[in-house]
Amino acid sequence: MILLADSGSTKCTWIADDGLRTHEIRTHGINAVQYSDVQIRSILDELPDFEALHGIRFYGAGCGASFPEASQRLRRELERRFGISDITIESDLTAAARALWGDGEGIACILGTGSNSCHCRNGVILSQVPPLGYILGDEGSGSALGRALLNGLFKGHIPLREEFLAESRLTYEEIISRVYREPSANRFLASLAPFVHSRMECPEIREMVSQTFREFARRNLKRYPAGLTVACLGGIAAHFEQPLREALADEGLRVGTIVESPAEGLIRYHHGEANYGTEFGIR
Repeated sequence: MILLADSGSTKCTWIADDGLRTHEIRTHGINAVQYSDVQIRSILDELPDFEALHGIRFYGAGCGASFPEASQRLRRELERRFGISDITIESDLTAAARALWGDGEGIACILGTGSNSCHCRNGVILSQVPPLGYILGDEGSGSALGRALLNGLFKGHIPLREEFLAESRLTYEEIISRVYREPSANRFLASLAPFVHSRMECPEIREMVSQTFREFARRNLKRYPAGLTVACLGGIAAHFEQPLREALADEGLRVGTIVESPAEGLIRYHHGEANYGTEFGIR
């Protein structure tokens, strides 16, 4: 049995795969850069024991070649918890590349709480525009939508201020505190995306969403070689699929698959069916 993990900072999906059946388990997310050994250990202890487990393929935020120390700490905790050594630790962007493209070639994107993208081929990242996080970048993400929403509401560009305050039960002072004084401001901003989604009939909201996705294309996707198809995954990509497709098309980009989770693609990739990639990416 192999255990696949797809982790963000908020939640982690674990897929136990014995080649015939799969079983999914959800735990709190693990960001190896942000979390201590004790925090990682506590989350791993949420998992049951798995019979005949011989390998772990962990994909997550704050993991991979860019974060060697954090990845090594996570590896030690996985070895401690499961007693095996066949463990690979890779970035969530590598998961997106392999899930969306397999052994094909294209641009893989993640649009969730944050955003990221890369040019990939054969399951390997060839180049990446740095996302820079929610303060300096993360265009097209949930946090970017939340930031644009609050800016528009309180500067008067979006005529839904009172409606938002009533529904969210937040005050101006509480919002400023959540953004500037409390931890996890990016998650707070991204938590406003459902309000955005529910008000897409508002012209100002729809224009804001379009501009957010077009900014993602201009500052990120257009930095890659021309002519490549774009495929996306993540909650924001999936729930805002139509305006995302329209915005990227307006920027002259060809858009293929948009899915919420990399689970299906990762299972196929690790089953050795990676040659599905080109077809899946442009479906």
